[in-house]
Amino acid sequence: MKIAFLNNYTADFIVKDLKSKLTENKIEHEFYLPGFNQFVQEIVGENSGLYKFNPEVVFFSVDLGFYCTDIIDEIFNKTNSQIYDEVHSRIRQLFDLISMLKSKLPNTKVFVDNFYLSTNLLLGTLEFNGSYGLANVPIKLNLELEEFANTTEGIKIIDIYSLILKYGDKQLFDPRLYYVAKSKWSREGLDKVSSLYLSHIKAYKGLRKKCIVLDLDNTLWGGVIGQDGMEGIALSNDGTGKAFYDFQKELLKLYKQGIILAVCSKNSEDVAMEAITKHPYMILKPEHFAATRINWENKAQNIKEIAKELNIGLDSLVFFDDSSFERGLVKQEIPEVAVPDLPEDPIYYVDFLKSLDFFNYHVLTSDDFKRNKTYQANKERRKLEASFTDTTSFLRSLEMEVKIKNVDDFSFPRAMQLVQKTNQFNVTTRRHSENEMRAFYSNPNYTILEMSVKDKFGDNGIVGTAILKLEKEENRMCIDSFIMSCRVIGRNVESAFLSYIAKITLEKGVTLLGGEVVPTPKNEPCRDIYKRHNFENVQDGFWMIDLSKNKIECPDYIKLN
Repeated sequence: MKIAFLNNYTADFIVKDLKSKLTENKIEHEFYLPGFNQFVQEIVGENSGLYKFNPEVVFFSVDLGFYCTDIIDEIFNKTNSQIYDEVHSRIRQLFDLISMLKSKLPNTKVFVDNFYLSTNLLLGTLEFNGSYGLANVPIKLNLELEEFANTTEGIKIIDIYSLILKYGDKQLFDPRLYYVAKSKWSREGLDKVSSLYLSHIKAYKGLRKKCIVLDLDNTLWGGVIGQDGMEGIALSNDGTGKAFYDFQKELLKLYKQGIILAVCSKNSEDVAMEAITKHPYMILKPEHFAATRINWENKAQNIKEIAKELNIGLDSLVFFDDSSFERGLVKQEIPEVAVPDLPEDPIYYVDFLKSLDFFNYHVLTSDDFKRNKTYQANKERRKLEASFTDTTSFLRSLEMEVKIKNVDDFSFPRAMQLVQKTNQFNVTTRRHSENEMRAFYSNPNYTILEMSVKDKFGDNGIVGTAILKLEKEENRMCIDSFIMSCRVIGRNVESAFLSYIAKITLEKGVTLLGGEVVPTPKNEPCRDIYKRHNFENVQDGFWMIDLSKNKIECPDYIKLN
């Protein structure tokens, strides 16, 4: 990805740190860093290096203390309201510059640092007493920045202000670098800021884990349930059990964002489930867990079974266990699974969970909020399936309804999620950037489709997307991307999707429909999709069907809208 930095201070050190972190995370990158304090010229200049570089992402960071130092120096000559008005006027100029940047680079994502002031600029006992003081200036400006970002397409805020509040000037700033290099960040400050930038890049690219697998004893509660009994474990909203209670509350927040929760514990299942079901301070209940493995088997094998049951990759999992032995076993046997080392003292569990760089979002879609409900519904579907002797009868009993339509502004973020995250049912695994997707969205030769599925157990939401390209000269429609969520694999809804694509292909006045299959280590479930639907392999990996001679039928047990 192409990344540009626009700053009013020396950003070379931050870029160096960020490059290293991107490399560690296997994110390809290319940077554009103009000269010191050249952000205005870069934005205003029609032929500046910024526009020639054409970045996918811009980091826009203006140090308020540098930018408004002449105004701030007047603090004893003017009231704080006068100081704020002048600073505010200047910041509005920044907003105008960002708007100009967006007008010239409409498909570029702009990450804007919010505003902060060093405590060295504050006035001690005078702050909030009388007509002097600066502490409220960044707070007011950040409220305006939030409103500006919410009303301007393609802008996201990076919360540097909270970073300063959390760690403080002494940890994050080095005055020597300010005087020598016009960059106030200390070595630790550079690490914290570049890590925050990395989190936003991961959120932008949809790089997040899908599922947390949890131990029980000394992880979700204190003590060993098999020895201490339900009354003896530490779990309460006060005292020693509150750390576990609060940890569960934070896990519940992630659950509500669409992160899947599962249990992997060495215990007697009936004893453990009784505690989960009946303990008065248990925040997480059986319905919050999409899969459970409570037995005395090898935890690595149990985790593999959980991934298979949920139909997600092992690299989508994070495993939490207080036992260093169990963590080491999983690290050794399943290196794809992320296994962070929980703090020895549970009072730090909440802070530790919040510090992890696994669950980054910029946008929560309606599908994120309903994801865990669909996994609960899948449990009911599996129970029903077990009662049938043939698959077709089971699928017919689901009473499935499939709705397919063009992606719109509301569903575009969900389509981006599927493109960026889906591995198993993704025929090419092309990770189109948001720039590319928006270009497709506005190009009349491209069509981006969304597919939603519901049945008698519930609404799965948007679980599929396809990107089609009309190639008039070749008299054909090409399927650039064909993607489905793992939640609906095995229900033959891909046939309904392809039948709809065939229908609109004919409506476009062409009869040839083609698609490529690019095998990856993870997309085995969809490698034969075109073969199963009577496409011919016309060259290595590229399949074609002549719709004037062949039909793609929607299964009769699926209602296609």
